[in-house]
Amino acid sequence: MSHADEHGTDPGSRAIRDAVGARSHPRLDATFRARLKQDFMSGRLGPLRVPAPRVPWRPALWLPVAAGLVVVAGLFANRGPDWRVVSAHGEGRVRVGAASFAPEEREKLAAALRRGGELGIEGAVTLDLVAPGAMAVTLGPGTQLALPASPGRWWSRAVRARVRAGDAYFTTGRAFHGARLSVSTPEVDVLAVGTAFAVLRHEDGSCVCVMEGRVSVAKRSGGEAVDVPEGMRRVVSVSGEAETLPILEDSRHRLHQQRSSAGRTLDR
Repeated sequence: MSHADEHGTDPGSRAIRDAVGARSHPRLDATFRARLKQDFMSGRLGPLRVPAPRVPWRPALWLPVAAGLVVVAGLFANRGPDWRVVSAHGEGRVRVGAASFAPEEREKLAAALRRGGELGIEGAVTLDLVAPGAMAVTLGPGTQLALPASPGRWWSRAVRARVRAGDAYFTTGRAFHGARLSVSTPEVDVLAVGTAFAVLRHEDGSCVCVMEGRVSVAKRSGGEAVDVPEGMRRVVSVSGEAETLPILEDSRHRLHQQRSSAGRTLDR
């Protein structure tokens, strides 16, 4: 016979059940319950705080962002030096795009043209600019020049200027090595890879004077380019006639002045 009783429970199980049922269940103190209710109603218990979800680290999501930041940093690191104003003197105005400046407003002028722009000299003003280490540019009275930003440090090393009228003087610096400067007028395309030269553009045509190095000059009307050595100049008329002659002494003098004023900044 089994020891289970008529309800199917053995004596050991019944003893455990009786012991659990005999335990007393403490009742909440009335004062505690009142305080708890008051705190809940007044909001002192504070709002329910739900922890913010954690964003998982997924390389596939972050790699494009990181790559974009690297590209932006590379573009800024490659950017060549800004243009600075060495001197601006004379009576007149200097136009940069739609803005116009007096020669004595050097800080405003420098801020307007630090990455280049459309320049116009109105009146008897001479403007000397330098991109430290890269090159210097001087504009004489009446000059109209499209000035490029200076060459990049590692890539984008080719830059192009346009002389529409007047006299522009160029001297390259140590950091220009390996870069290319192209200068165009209505009559000629000029290519320089490290030199000091002048581009003079007037009603009868264009003249390219070379004080140092060698410059390639091509007629825009066609034909082969001509290398112009130092101490010489290439003259191309509006009709397309061209000849090579000795350098103009005025151009030699102005290029020497440019080197004297900007040579230290160019690290020559």
